[in-house]
Amino acid sequence: MQENGQTSFGICCSNIFPVVTPPSEITQDPLVDDIPQGGNDDKKEGGITVKPMAQFPGSWPPPIPTHPPDHTVPPLPTHPPYLELPGISTIKPVFTSKKPGIATTWPTKKPAWWPGAPTVLPTTSERPPMDTISGINTHQCGAKNGNQDQERIVGGQNADPGEWPWIAALFNAGRQFCGGSLIDDRHILTAAHCVANMNSWDVARLTVRLGDYNIKTNTEIRHIERRVKRVVRHRGFNARTLYNDIALLTLNEPVPFTEQIRPICLPSGSQLYNGKIATVIGWGSLRESGPQPAILQEVSIPIWPNGECRLKYGAAAPGGIVDSFLCAGRAAKDSCSGDSGGPLMVNDGRWTQVGIVSWGIGCGKGQYPGVYTRVTHFLPWIYKNLK
Repeated sequence: MQENGQTSFGICCSNIFPVVTPPSEITQDPLVDDIPQGGNDDKKEGGITVKPMAQFPGSWPPPIPTHPPDHTVPPLPTHPPYLELPGISTIKPVFTSKKPGIATTWPTKKPAWWPGAPTVLPTTSERPPMDTISGINTHQCGAKNGNQDQERIVGGQNADPGEWPWIAALFNAGRQFCGGSLIDDRHILTAAHCVANMNSWDVARLTVRLGDYNIKTNTEIRHIERRVKRVVRHRGFNARTLYNDIALLTLNEPVPFTEQIRPICLPSGSQLYNGKIATVIGWGSLRESGPQPAILQEVSIPIWPNGECRLKYGAAAPGGIVDSFLCAGRAAKDSCSGDSGGPLMVNDGRWTQVGIVSWGIGCGKGQYPGVYTRVTHFLPWIYKNLK
């Protein structure tokens, strides 16, 4: 969207401050583990249990990337993730745009891709057999409800009720703050920055809602809720660069698969997906500092080659655009839709999650694509922590 001559891009999310639960009210201590990608520490029992820290002052917007409390991250005004730690964690969002009213729901437009992009949209390819190492039932994953072939670029719009049966809404103290995806009957894949500053008190207040559509009412569609038993975040997560922005939530009990609730497929191999049309879904705010939509939103966007994304961002990305990132978006005056932690998906015969909503730059002279955690890069880490 263009406002007063400036273009904008952002992955917006709700801004919610939960009340910290006193330790005396916690009946069971949930686990909060930092698990590395590999190396000598690559064992589940090597995780670090985060100890309770001081209460959060002021405000706490979980979807804005944060950092574990024992580190100090310098402010980066050109980069949305921001954290000051003068003894006690103060977490606040910083956007380069000072103009409110940036929409994330748009009319249909002719797509504009990166320079030199193909003029013919890619077609759906037959998906190769899924890797069975995870034990996920591939016959049940990746089947959406309604039209399966959603491959053309469209403007953001309301999803259909029950269309995306793996979408998860994360709630803290009863308020939705991030998204995620169901990848088997008891695990939610999300972004590390959604849970990076949480201790066991906060995790005890987490709930995950599955099968939901309108998060502001309980009457329009049947959904289920589960509490979170364990949070595993990648030990290499860095709030300044947003490297390794991935986490797994273990539910307190498994969920039964139904027409309204079933998992998304994980990718196989190391496919780059360049030029593919992907879809992102979530309940992200309709504009920066604006209201959160009640109804699940969806938008389809092209995946960029990392080289083009790297050229586009230049020095604006503090740690650069690395191989573990995936970029997707339009080189047009549009915004991107999606909650932090939510899935970026492609239709490879079955719907497959290729990215996790991570970060983006709020505005600038040119259009920046969104930056996602590349799921194929972290498959060994995911499979290890599903066991």
